[in-house]
Amino acid sequence: MESPLRERLRWRNATGDGVESPARRAPLAPTAALLSGSAALICITGVLVPGDAEFDDGVLLATAGLATLLCAYLLIANERVPEWTYHPIGVTGTAIGTGAAYGWGSGSAYGPMLYVWVTMFAFYVFTRGVALVHLALMAAGYALVLVLEDPAENPFDGWIATVGTLLGTGLFVSVVRDRLGRLFRRLSDAAHHDPLTDLLNSRGFQAVFDTELERARRARQELSLIVGDLDRFKRVNDGHGDAVLRHVADAIGGAKRGFDSAARVGGDEFAVLAPDCGENGAYMLAERIRAAVHEALVARGDDASLTISLGISTFPLHGQSADVLLRTADQALYAAKRLGRNRAVISSAEVPGILARGPRSGNGESHVELASLLNLAEALDVRDSGTASHCRRVGRFAELTARELGLPPESVERVRLAGILHDVGRVALPDDILAKRGPLTDAEWAWVRAHPAIGARMVETTEYEDIRSWILFHHERPDGHGYPEGRAEDDVPIESAIIAVADAYEAMTSERPYRAALATDAAADELRSEAGRQFRSDVVEALLRAV
Repeated sequence: MESPLRERLRWRNATGDGVESPARRAPLAPTAALLSGSAALICITGVLVPGDAEFDDGVLLATAGLATLLCAYLLIANERVPEWTYHPIGVTGTAIGTGAAYGWGSGSAYGPMLYVWVTMFAFYVFTRGVALVHLALMAAGYALVLVLEDPAENPFDGWIATVGTLLGTGLFVSVVRDRLGRLFRRLSDAAHHDPLTDLLNSRGFQAVFDTELERARRARQELSLIVGDLDRFKRVNDGHGDAVLRHVADAIGGAKRGFDSAARVGGDEFAVLAPDCGENGAYMLAERIRAAVHEALVARGDDASLTISLGISTFPLHGQSADVLLRTADQALYAAKRLGRNRAVISSAEVPGILARGPRSGNGESHVELASLLNLAEALDVRDSGTASHCRRVGRFAELTARELGLPPESVERVRLAGILHDVGRVALPDDILAKRGPLTDAEWAWVRAHPAIGARMVETTEYEDIRSWILFHHERPDGHGYPEGRAEDDVPIESAIIAVADAYEAMTSERPYRAALATDAAADELRSEAGRQFRSDVVEALLRAV
């Protein structure tokens, strides 16, 4: 069984991580370049446009040249501008403003205009104290201009008005920047947290998981993953379900250690990352969580049968990567449910044997046969695509869809098994057909269309008769153009229709050597476009709601 968590994290992680803060290099370089270019243009315009004003053309042209050089540097370097150069850029801007003020003359109303742009840049980029230092440089530069222009006059009033205006402008920009920063931080926090429970969501969990795993790998420490799933949560009505999830989240938050990370990674699925924690310590933590959840729900008057099952895996004992740890933890979770729910199970070599047991008592040989077929299904996936994820993900999608359609819990589990085994009949397909790149001949298509019947015969035992029929008909279509028997919708079990939709969705959203994976929205559109012809409409909508 493939853990659904990693796939769900990837789906929900289609956009990039992180939020740009207001003062990052990417927007600042072109902005500063725009201001420098505008300053150069204004200075050149002052020289070229005729008028009565007495400008110092030489100073204005020199200032325009400096501003042009700064603009060119910023445009060429762009996002590669080192952060340490922001101070020289600010000082250069002050020099440009001082040159422009001197060139225009103290009698010109445009004299200190360029200082406004430098002030806005300084108070937006730097801390308030550093920005005030840059403002002091501008004030000194403008005072020097006033003294050089007409030392006989007392320019103190004009200087005070100019510096006061620049200070007010800078403080305003600084306040706006701080508020934007807080807003971006809140948005970033909201993007990584579940609004219902205030725990990490799947996106935030992925980021923390990757960070903690890398930290554990470098420090050579253990890292434990605990995944939990509420038992019989379908019995809870929709209006009461949100309250239950909040209670569960509060209980998990109270039971975990302070530096552990808790997340809600699905509808009723939770996960906890426990750094520097071995499998025994993780088991004790999981048991504490299990007891806390049960006690919290009982204390609040919820259904006493509503419990939580937990699976545990530990780095590096049970896996070296996030994918493997998620898979082994989820396998242990399924084993906990198979063993009676309301318990924690550590990943071990015995877990596959537990999962191989059928949900009903029966012939021991048939259990062994099912385990062998599950291994065979994974081996076929590895042979055909290099990974064992396809059949597991189809099983998981089929399970989610069956739950969404309200099938009984026992049927849901068997649909999941049928989803894993749906293509086990491919073992009879010749290698040359599987490797063929061009179109198939009629004889080759006959082989392909026979694989559902072959797979059905491979699970043909009394205990798994229902799974046998679901596999047999999972390539039938509502319009009657499927195979192997060309049955119409009313003659095909809904479980077969579930497997067909799960298989198609998994194939479309997975990378293949010959094409890239479709985005989830595109895959959903494709399923809906074939609803009523290739797929049952109600099953399509149930899967899309579930995933």
